[in-house]
Amino acid sequence: MLLFRFPFGVRTDADIRVVNDAGYVPVRWTVDSLGWKGTSGGLDVGAVTDRVVSAAVPGQIVLMHMGTNPDDGTTLDADALPAIIDGLRTRSYSFVDPVDVVR
Repeated sequence: MLLFRFPFGVRTDADIRVVNDAGYVPVRWTVDSLGWKGTSGGLDVGAVTDRVVSAAVPGQIVLMHMGTNPDDGTTLDADALPAIIDGLRTRSYSFVDPVDVVR
């Protein structure tokens, strides 16, 4: 099964039909870490971690960006990932491959 994430999460019913007709299953996140905003957006690693961990619900899909913020060069999502994983595991959450979930 092939998964498709619409850029910026923007989609219409017609878009979803096109994606489905091409053999993809559209997916959307349930929480955006907002780490892509970088420190210039007023965030730090702790804020990103808290945002994701505090929003934890079963079946959650987290949107994170592993690239560098073009304005300040920070990598908040990548830097926060170990603490996010630890925080979720502490709350008895586990991680699955999304492909296995939709099969």
